[in-house]
Amino acid sequence: MLLLRHASAGERLSSPTIDRFRQLDSAGREDARRLIWSLADRHIDRVVTSPLARCVETVIPIAESRRVVIERRDELLPEAQLEATLELLDGLPDPTLVCTHREVILQLFSGEVTCEKGGAWVLERSSSLLSPTAYLSPPSAVAEAFPRAFSRYLPRPGSASAARVGCSSRSGTSQARPSGYRLIDNIG
Repeated sequence: MLLLRHASAGERLSSPTIDRFRQLDSAGREDARRLIWSLADRHIDRVVTSPLARCVETVIPIAESRRVVIERRDELLPEAQLEATLELLDGLPDPTLVCTHREVILQLFSGEVTCEKGGAWVLERSSSLLSPTAYLSPPSAVAEAFPRAFSRYLPRPGSASAARVGCSSRSGTSQARPSGYRLIDNIG
């Protein structure tokens, strides 16, 4: 199982009600697109995410590229009860990408594990216990370390393949996103 922290979404907004609608910033959108390649070697059959915009936007490109349905779950919200989150994770199969928030990751591992925006933990299951075994740095950190090697695999903004993964043009306007993905709401 992969436990992903949503990509960069700028600074927290003043009100929790307003902050729920905070979207990814340009760096976050770039990391979301790069997840397609940085997680290319990972088997992912399900994508489960917090219903907040920044988490959903983080997983849209990878879900579209793999034609996987996005499931939105309240158990992954920042204020979710630990028991509810654990129950959800316990019921998910191992080849699942789970996108959530810093608060949830800290709560799951009693503050002993941190995660950068756009970073992910590989979780291994032993009985009903999930343990973090490997950390995957955010795609932007990998791209900074290996800029020439990584950039050649990214679609150029404005290209047909860029439109398929929701890339922005150089002017910052979004390309049309195909409707090849679905969201499932299990909010309750």
